[in-house]
Amino acid sequence: MTFKGSSPRPLACRRRKNCVAWGPIRSWRRLIRPLKAVNGAKPALVIDTRPVWESGTSGLQAPNLSYVAAPLQSLRRLPQDQLLKQWFDLRSAEAKDGAAVALVATSPASVEALQGMPALWEELAKGFSHKPALFAVGSGSANSLAAWAASCGLDPVVVSPPKGSGVEAFLQIFQANTGVPAQQANRLFVLLESTSNQPDLALGLRERGLRTARFGLYERIDLPLELSLGTTEPSMACVVVSSSALVGPAISGLQKNGFNPKEMLWLCHHLKIAQALEKASVHRIHQLADLNPQTIITKVIELSRMND
Repeated sequence: MTFKGSSPRPLACRRRKNCVAWGPIRSWRRLIRPLKAVNGAKPALVIDTRPVWESGTSGLQAPNLSYVAAPLQSLRRLPQDQLLKQWFDLRSAEAKDGAAVALVATSPASVEALQGMPALWEELAKGFSHKPALFAVGSGSANSLAAWAASCGLDPVVVSPPKGSGVEAFLQIFQANTGVPAQQANRLFVLLESTSNQPDLALGLRERGLRTARFGLYERIDLPLELSLGTTEPSMACVVVSSSALVGPAISGLQKNGFNPKEMLWLCHHLKIAQALEKASVHRIHQLADLNPQTIITKVIELSRMND
């Protein structure tokens, strides 16, 4: 495969004409978040397809970067009474009396869902005989979970993969030679996730002898990819995608808007996403450690310099 990490590597598309897909574009109407070019240089365009909360906004700002929010999903928290019932049902079915709990953040959004419902957490915490252990599937989720834990008076120590992110990297923590399964055998692993998450994480943990319960905190609502673009020709175009399930909609949405996805640079953070892009015959892929704003900006600046 040709996807790569954040370290620099010669690109087949160093020449600008091979890196951008402006040929089919007939007009650029309005940049959502334009930033003035520095010293006359053309800005790089970043199309961000990551989901957003219904009432939220997202954005990146840096010199020579034009950011366009084009979310493919809207996120919505489930009603608190529904979540409380779900919690008590899973505790009754899965937890032994007095059993300790481990909370597993499956994405930064799963932490944001909990963060946005402090009253829910107060109710959930009443049922804990011990403070929960904290786990996360990647560094972005771990950072979000640690910050939330500190604000709640919990120990902000989060166990996450030392390298990589995603389900496969997370399950590596629980190999027999790590000693973690024996330490956590009596815990109930509660997976903080969306209602549409795949069951692969729960199945993988169960295969390793760990008890799990899936706790869907929020739902994802599909959106069409809508772009509102300006008249300035950018130096290159990047696409941010955060889920393998969104690869297909992102590609088809870009094609409908006049782009050639194969000529664009794709930024993702999980191996599974990179594999889905490869399967779709998209090969200009950069796999990052996470999709935090600073990580994305740093990579875009690096690619812009390589493209000069």
